[in-house]
Amino acid sequence: MNTQAIKFLTGLLLDWPTGPIQKSDLEACRRLKFEIAIRDTKWEQFIYVSETPLRGEDVLGASPPFNYPVLCRRSGSRLLLLSVGRPVVEHILKDELDPVLGPGLRRVSIAVDSLVKKIAVRPTSYVLSFVHARVPAFGASLRSVSFYGDDLAEASIFREQMNFLVFFICGLRQATGGGEIVRLAGDGGVSFLLTDPPEEKVREVEEVLKFLRKYDYLESHIWEDERLHTGE
Repeated sequence: MNTQAIKFLTGLLLDWPTGPIQKSDLEACRRLKFEIAIRDTKWEQFIYVSETPLRGEDVLGASPPFNYPVLCRRSGSRLLLLSVGRPVVEHILKDELDPVLGPGLRRVSIAVDSLVKKIAVRPTSYVLSFVHARVPAFGASLRSVSFYGDDLAEASIFREQMNFLVFFICGLRQATGGGEIVRLAGDGGVSFLLTDPPEEKVREVEEVLKFLRKYDYLESHIWEDERLHTGE
């Protein structure tokens, strides 16, 4: 399956404190098979072959095996693991990666609330295209709200309500224009639409991850890019 057949990807940013995650660690997973590396990038595509339907295919009468594309970006002890549905990623994490790497593999939290509020008051190279937030001040009367637009911080209604909200999902796009690059969740969730050519899209996502690392929006400061050490 090539990358052009994949559309929306969602998954988790993970960390293995024991040491760097190698390609061989992923290939040690029983049902995770390497397919290709995305051209001119450090992103890798695998296929996960499951005997269990992970997206409700059995309801449609489909029978095993079920094949799911998996996109990965390894960077030191960090692993961004993505597929066509969060249940696929959760299943791979529990049934494949935990037995190989051990239970020390953990999700990397993203400081979404801090990220949203700082971008809103201090412009960066990114603007807010989407947010989802809890509303603690009103109890059960109003539990959550969402905002969507080209640049939410430009809207007075958003800025006026911002301090009443606790943000846990946000979307980012370039301040110079273009579509949404990626959505981020406080539990380490990362989601994006894989547009064509895929190498351009994954580079954009990678730049967002570097931005998060640089400004300490990740659980820790480790999102290493090998080029920083090799001089490439």
